[in-house]
Amino acid sequence: FDMYGAEFTHHGEDCTFETMLNRFGLSDSKGLREIAEIVHDIDLKDDKFHRLEAAGLNAITNGLSEVLRDDRKLLQQCSVMFDGLYGLLAQRAQKDKAKRNVRRQPRRKRGRSAHR
Repeated sequence: FDMYGAEFTHHGEDCTFETMLNRFGLSDSKGLREIAEIVHDIDLKDDKFHRLEAAGLNAITNGLSEVLRDDRKLLQQCSVMFDGLYGLLAQRAQKDKAKRNVRRQPRRKRGRSAHR
């Protein structure tokens, strides 16, 4: 995401991806926020978010950039990879939210059933 003279860049302690999420009002998406944390840890190398996925994703993207010299092909491959990661993280966030909602519901009192 970092390019000389580009409209978007690092802002404060945020990497470019975080800056873009904030600028476009997408930071409330749990899946995108998690990807932003991973990208931040890769880009700024400060381990701020301690994302375990960062090392693997960094290795894969670096490997792809070595074997795919065509930028369009590299973009296509990385897009599929990030789409899959987003799908996984968004699905995981939905499941976590559903679990929290179940825990918050008041328990029903157990009593005798009207049917015998």
